[in-house]
Amino acid sequence: MRHQHSISSHEKDSKSQFLKVPIKVWGMIFLNAAYSFLAYKLITFNQYAEFLNQWKQMPFSQFWWLAAVFLFLPFNWLIESFKWKMMTTHIQKLSLKFSIRAVLAGISTGFFTPNRVGEMVGRILFLKPENRKAGVTLSLVNSLTQNIIMTFCGIPACIVFFSVTSGRMKFNLNLYLLMVGVFLIGLCLLYFFLPNLSKLLKNSPLALKIREFTDCLGAFSFGELIRIMLISLFRYIVFCIQFSFMLRFFGVELNSWQLLISIPTTYLFVTFTPSFAFSEVAVRGSLAMLIIGTFSNQTVSIALAGMCIWIVNFVIPMMVGSVIMMRKNKL
Repeated sequence: MRHQHSISSHEKDSKSQFLKVPIKVWGMIFLNAAYSFLAYKLITFNQYAEFLNQWKQMPFSQFWWLAAVFLFLPFNWLIESFKWKMMTTHIQKLSLKFSIRAVLAGISTGFFTPNRVGEMVGRILFLKPENRKAGVTLSLVNSLTQNIIMTFCGIPACIVFFSVTSGRMKFNLNLYLLMVGVFLIGLCLLYFFLPNLSKLLKNSPLALKIREFTDCLGAFSFGELIRIMLISLFRYIVFCIQFSFMLRFFGVELNSWQLLISIPTTYLFVTFTPSFAFSEVAVRGSLAMLIIGTFSNQTVSIALAGMCIWIVNFVIPMMVGSVIMMRKNKL
């Protein structure tokens, strides 16, 4: 019994020491891992020849499309920063500038984690220590809103896409849409029930253990939840516009209708494909070729467009965020 007690005590001590590791240390661990994985991906990338060949053949007039993609980049992350500022308003007032830093730092720490769940590490680093547990919950809810929007917009586009391309792709559409539809309903119910769930948990036996994580949810009104969702929709539209511009840059000629159904369908599949941010370039490229490629035989150009939109929207902000993280850790 004494031996078992000593083992139990040792496990508790180990867990305690694990939890006491400063958030700044975890941030640097995540940051170093992100750069290691990025270096690995760049070294093992095998399409440099196709990329350079495509780049050399690009007429100068096409570069306006690339300039437009970059023009939307700060707009993209400004929207996300404004949303994070709004989400944290009940626990801590953040300036927009401070919120931008938190969002970019989150990109760097989420780069090598599944579906970027590690973003919370960078984001909560910019919150006061007493608000960081609530920040974890709010970061997860923030990701939830974007997934709901991608699903909500992707399902109609997916239905139309497979109706138009019937026979070109073998796929159990009904089963897929049923699963995604049920998942969407579940996400929506969970999202709009969060304030009530927080209040219910206050009366549960678990209240004392989890209230630091859940109390922040009870302050949101239905109107605030709707506004947060609309901001997520606005950002999603920016994503789609950037992707369409990148396809135009690489000379992929699709009409507006084809873009309107193929891009949301691609994002829908990306959303429900487990991946790491550093490996999304392969996931996005392959899914883009599969889906957008049904309207065009320019598969190399489509794959390169998927790769470059990943570089613009994730690699560049990740590098900026890493600088912010390192400066923050020096303070």
